[in-house]
Amino acid sequence: MTTLVESGLDVVHVREWGTTTIRCSAEVAAQIHADGHASIAPTHENSTYMLKAKHKVGVLRYGTLELRITPKVPVSRLLYLASYNDAPADWKQLDTLLDDIADPLSAIAEALAHFAERALRPTPLQGYVVHEEAERRLRGRVLFDRQLSARAGLTMPIELRFDEYELGIIENRVLKAALMVVEQAVADHHPALRRRLTHLRFQLDGVEPWTRGLQVPEISFSRMNERYRPALVLSRLVLGSHSLEFPNQKHRGTGFLFDMNRIFESFLEAALRKELERVGGKVRGQDRVYLDEADTVLMKPDITWWRHGRHCAVIDAKYKRTTSQDYPSADAYQMLAYCTRLGLRRGWLVYADSGAGANGTTIVRGPGTEIMVRALNIAGTIEQIEGGAAELAREIAEDRSYGLGTARDGCR
Repeated sequence: MTTLVESGLDVVHVREWGTTTIRCSAEVAAQIHADGHASIAPTHENSTYMLKAKHKVGVLRYGTLELRITPKVPVSRLLYLASYNDAPADWKQLDTLLDDIADPLSAIAEALAHFAERALRPTPLQGYVVHEEAERRLRGRVLFDRQLSARAGLTMPIELRFDEYELGIIENRVLKAALMVVEQAVADHHPALRRRLTHLRFQLDGVEPWTRGLQVPEISFSRMNERYRPALVLSRLVLGSHSLEFPNQKHRGTGFLFDMNRIFESFLEAALRKELERVGGKVRGQDRVYLDEADTVLMKPDITWWRHGRHCAVIDAKYKRTTSQDYPSADAYQMLAYCTRLGLRRGWLVYADSGAGANGTTIVRGPGTEIMVRALNIAGTIEQIEGGAAELAREIAEDRSYGLGTARDGCR
C-alpha cells in the first residue's frame, strides 16, 4: 500500500503503467472506473482495490483521495518533449530546477512560477491594445456601419475603435490564465508554491485572462518581450488541449494529466519535420487515407513524408516498449496496411523506449515489404534525444526504397 496522508488528503503514488493497492469507498472506485484514466478492480479485502495506471501521468483527485501518477522519464524531460515545438534555449535549466520533483503537476507549477517571476520582473510588460466599444466621448475611429445598424440612427453612444496603452496585452492575458489554472490545481499541501502563484496573479490584477478553450495565437517575440518566452511556452502547454487533459466534471474527480501517447507522437512529428523538410518536401501528421476503393476503411498514419506529390515515407509513433504485447504482430499488421495503401516498400515503427531498445527489420513474405523497427530513448539527455531523432531522420532521408515503380522517382 503506497498511501500517504497530507493535509487531509490520502495521497497514492504510482508509476506510469504501474500497479498499487489502495483503500477507498465503492463510490470513489466507481468514479475512477468511469473516468477511465486508470483501471481499478476489487480485491478479496473489504474496501481494498488494485489500481493500475495507464499512459496518462499527472494528478487525479476524487474527494480526499489523490492519485499521483509519475512518468517513467524524468519530469523535466516530459515537459521538454511536451513543448518541443516552442522549446526555448533555457529549457535545459529545468533539469536542475526540477531535480527533486516527481509528479508533473508540481513540476509544471514550479517551472511556471519560476519563469513567470522572471517575466514579470521588474514590472509586467505593457503595450497597445485595440478596443471596440460604445462610448459617449469621441476618440479613435468611428465604426459607422456598426453605428447605423446597432443604434438605429441615434448619435449616442458612439461605436468606436481605439488603442489603449495597458497591461491587457496578449502575453499577460495568456500568462494570467495559466497561473489561475495551475493555482487552482495545486493542492493545499504546496502552500509556499501556491502563495507564489497567487502573488504572480495579483501582479496582473485588472488583466482579463485568456478564455479557456480558445486557441492561443502565435506570439511574435522581440527584444521587448523575450523574457516572457519560457513562461508563455508553459502557459500554452497548460491552456492547450493537445498534450494536457483536464478530466471533465461529470464525476467528482478532478485532474491534471499528460497523455504520453500524444506527447511522443507530437514530439516525433515535430523533430522529423525539422530534419526532413531540410531535405525537401513536407511532413504531415495524421494524414487521412482510405484503404479500400469504396473509401470506407479510414486510416490515419501518425507521420508521412511527401515530396513532389508522392508519399516517400510512413512512420508510426509507438509510446511503448518493443517488448509489449502488440509488438510485433498488431503493429506489423498496421504498418503493412499503410505501406500497401501508400505504395511503399518500407515503413518505420518508432518506439519510445526508456532504455536501450532493440532495432530490427521485419520482411513480410510475398510482397517483400520491410518494416523497420527503431527505438528512441526519451529518458536520456536533451542532446541524446535530439541526436536520436536526427539520426532517425537521416536514415529515412537516405533510404533508397521509396515507393513502387515511378513513385520512387517522385521522392528524389
